[in-house]
Amino acid sequence: MQGMYDLHVHTTASDGTFAPRQLVEYAKERGLAGIGITDHDTTDGIEEAIVTGHKLGIEIIPGVEINTEFEGKEVHVLGYYFDRNADSLQTLFATLRSERTRRMERILAKLTSLDIEIRADEVLQEAGAGAIGRPHVARVLIRKGIARDMREAFDRFLGRDGAAYVERYKLHPADAIRQILQAGGVPILAHPGLVGKDALIEEMIPAGLMGIEVAHPDHPPALRESYAYLANRLHLIATGGSDFHGSGAEHRGDLGSVTVDQSVIRQLKEKSGVF
Repeated sequence: MQGMYDLHVHTTASDGTFAPRQLVEYAKERGLAGIGITDHDTTDGIEEAIVTGHKLGIEIIPGVEINTEFEGKEVHVLGYYFDRNADSLQTLFATLRSERTRRMERILAKLTSLDIEIRADEVLQEAGAGAIGRPHVARVLIRKGIARDMREAFDRFLGRDGAAYVERYKLHPADAIRQILQAGGVPILAHPGLVGKDALIEEMIPAGLMGIEVAHPDHPPALRESYAYLANRLHLIATGGSDFHGSGAEHRGDLGSVTVDQSVIRQLKEKSGVF
């Protein structure tokens, strides 16, 4: 994997299980040239990763993954190389984190109605200082023996068809794209194959969409080829990453299992208003 980059990874700043420092150390062990830190709705893990990256010779691509919704579908928008101190973006992240807490409380209430008692402090302990997400609830369910693994936790309780599912805060993907652009960053549509609405890609171009995540563990080879063709036709940057979350999410693939080369990093930097 020499010279290769994994542009979609998560730390304990959101719902990953590796602290930023540990993740960079693991990237070094895996032989990666660099990683994109893309925690959900927060940039809190980036600075520690950059400091460790300087020590170990691992390039850190600052990023974020913003959760949005479109026509009843969960849509994630990745942003790279933006100004992390932009007030408008940090205000948005604060709002989204607050809404995450409210959503967690409603999920726990639904679980209680199913005679499953999980306390808020148990989820908060699982999340640590990170932005709260459904995976933290899932890990408590697993620890208590209520679910065998992440897949079962989401299938039975936390996924859209689960018994304790709660709708998320409705942010439109175009709004997330505009916020990233305003901060000088590069907006990319994450794992479009999981959205299942490919028309959204062209619809978001006028809003400023600059790329799509072509390579992802949930994109089989034929779909990657299709998205690569689409990215080329629409003059979009084709990115890729493992969506690595650490232990408990092995179905996503190991760190570095999906990578891109230096040319993609150059394209992101060229499009960014920060570099």
